[in-house]
Amino acid sequence: MKRFLFFAFTLFSFTGFSQYIKVDSNSYTPQELIEDILINSGCIENILVTNSVSGSFNTEKSIGYFNKNNSNFPFEDGVVMSTGRLSNVPGPNNNLSDDDANGWGADQDLEQVLGISNTLNATSIEFDFTPNANTIQFQYIFASEEYQEGDDSTCQYSDVFGFLIKPIGGTYTNIAVVPGTTTPVKVTTVHPEIPGGCDAENEQYFSSFNNNNHSINFNGQTKPLVAQASVNAGSTYHIKLVIADDYNYRYDSAVFLEGSSFNIGADLGDDLTGENALCENETHTLSVSDNGNTPTNYEWFLVNNDNSETLLTSGTTTTDYTINTAGTYKVVVTYGANCTAEDSIEVEYFSFSNLVDGFLYECDTNNDGLSIFNLNNASQDLINNNPNFTVTNYFLTETEALSNQNPISNADSFSNTNPSQKIYARVVSISGCVTTVGLTLETTYTSYTAISLVNCYSIANSFIPFNLANAYSLIETETGLSSFSVTYYANEGDALAETNSLSNNIEVSIEDLPLSVFGKIENSAGCQGIIEVVLQGIQEPELNPSYQAPYLCVEENNTVTIEAGLKESNSTFTFEWNTGETTPSINVDSLGTYQVNITKTEVVNGEEYTCSTTNSIEVFGSEKASISYKIEGTFDDYTLIISAEGDGDYIYSLDNQFNNYQESPIFSVEAGSHIIYVKDINGCGIAMKEIIVLGYPKFFTPNQDGINDTWRLIGTNNLNKQIKAVYIFDRFGKLLKSISSVGYWDGTFHGKQMPSSEYWFLVTFKDAEDFKGHFTLKR
Repeated sequence: MKRFLFFAFTLFSFTGFSQYIKVDSNSYTPQELIEDILINSGCIENILVTNSVSGSFNTEKSIGYFNKNNSNFPFEDGVVMSTGRLSNVPGPNNNLSDDDANGWGADQDLEQVLGISNTLNATSIEFDFTPNANTIQFQYIFASEEYQEGDDSTCQYSDVFGFLIKPIGGTYTNIAVVPGTTTPVKVTTVHPEIPGGCDAENEQYFSSFNNNNHSINFNGQTKPLVAQASVNAGSTYHIKLVIADDYNYRYDSAVFLEGSSFNIGADLGDDLTGENALCENETHTLSVSDNGNTPTNYEWFLVNNDNSETLLTSGTTTTDYTINTAGTYKVVVTYGANCTAEDSIEVEYFSFSNLVDGFLYECDTNNDGLSIFNLNNASQDLINNNPNFTVTNYFLTETEALSNQNPISNADSFSNTNPSQKIYARVVSISGCVTTVGLTLETTYTSYTAISLVNCYSIANSFIPFNLANAYSLIETETGLSSFSVTYYANEGDALAETNSLSNNIEVSIEDLPLSVFGKIENSAGCQGIIEVVLQGIQEPELNPSYQAPYLCVEENNTVTIEAGLKESNSTFTFEWNTGETTPSINVDSLGTYQVNITKTEVVNGEEYTCSTTNSIEVFGSEKASISYKIEGTFDDYTLIISAEGDGDYIYSLDNQFNNYQESPIFSVEAGSHIIYVKDINGCGIAMKEIIVLGYPKFFTPNQDGINDTWRLIGTNNLNKQIKAVYIFDRFGKLLKSISSVGYWDGTFHGKQMPSSEYWFLVTFKDAEDFKGHFTLKR
């Protein structure tokens, strides 16, 4: 890690302080701000401020001096430049820094270099200088009100600033950029993720969104950043430090330049930590790179844990220093009066001291000490799960492991050649350091009794699903082990070789049962044995799909017996009805659905197993029919149509209670008396009804010859009580005669013979529809 002159690269916590920084815009001239505050070093010569632009707020400016004032701000002091009045820079952060001033305009150089326009409220200071080395650098922090936590405006708006450097007569280059890029540092280029707004950009350089009690009055700020430029020692350069609002004066920003940080630098290179750490027992030479100047002295220090320093060596030619232990080392290079440069480097050593030889256990089916090992299973244990180490290969000897020769080619299925054989793992750190760790291959021989995993199945399915994870508790009971894992295989050989493992969820054909699979039991100590798991199936109680409960006759308040609906029954079945009864059948007196849980018990390898199924039996109601009818047609061609109402299924018979039932309710009938029978096929009785089918002559001849001399109804017999009356009309509808069911008409009206013609009649009944017809009177 780089260390720059007069700057301790330490990140401070931003909580726990209540003080705020102090600012002063009047006590220092622009020349003093640059020469005495920002630079303050004999390494930079010929310093001349050539121009300074500031907003004017009566006696106050937008550029000046700041001091930490016991706050939590990272810099002790320095120069601050703002797009607002300087008095709005110190904390607390409880109001908006949002200033403007008359005639405060843009900066053309900044706009040209950054490729932007529409800047205003530009604060700048320019100076010439001559460096004594090939590199100059200084530290700064950018802060802005436009950092808005959780607000997508952070993704869109930012004020701008630049550190523009050029050789005299040359072209400006901006060195206020994101490290390692040419991207200018702005709110929109350095920020964390804004949920719903934008992804993080260069978040590693963002410090914080600031709370109300922060040391400065800005909503957010970057971490301390380094502006650096390559220069030619002894040449004169011009630099312009400038910050400006973008588009409008709202939401001010500021840049803080650390005091005494503008200097030349020494360079020890990157820290030797993490993946760059040194190997155990390795020596390393630290060197100061040439910066184009001629040092007069080198001092090498070890930085102690309490930040005190121990001088290791010094001299005019000690540009290198060799180390063999971890620590933080520092070099101070003197270039003459009041001109020094320094850098520090942190050095770590990878240590393999916590790696110890290990053991890998595998199952042994015949107790000969030989088995098949997956050596890769030991890798993480051998390196203690340290992500900085990797086991690259395994070897038969330690010499081969160190020289990386003849690695074991089948590490995932290695067969040991003798009991307790020791092999060696080659371990490499992320920095390339190498060591070896021994691995002893041990076998365990344990004989377990096979266990059974039993599942129920329906005869309707040809496959049974098994979840092998359900065997865990059975294995736990059989082995007495706890906290283990089980992987299943189709055969014992696959289990030893750990090849072709089975999924925990498998389907097995009923025809293949019983079927054995083999579970390899492992825990932190390795393989604890292989156990046979026998997959067995028990058929669930089989239901009779054609079973129908008897009908309940709702008018009779009776009961019916319903069965559980099994296709077969035996003593191993138990029953539990939703009525609470436990018998194979029950008597019920209400319509509805009845449920029964049927459980079958079987013994497998001395253990009882049960399989259950549930059947729902619906009891429907039925009842005796309520009969009505109608007769259609003409004499000698009558049709009887029966209507049966009720909750039942009905068949029909005429004049025969016991036989000749039919599904059709339509019959051809002759005149006379008949009995209708309607039978409920669900067993809820036979309804009956006596009916009269009227007959009548089509004509009569009242000529007193003794043949057809009168007209009367035919077929009334003893049912005349059903007939109320018979009315006879002429063709004009005039009532001529009213007779009883057994009465007759002689063809006269008030003793006068009626002429030959068509006449009409109407028969009325007590409980049936009226009947109409007509006949002919012939003379």
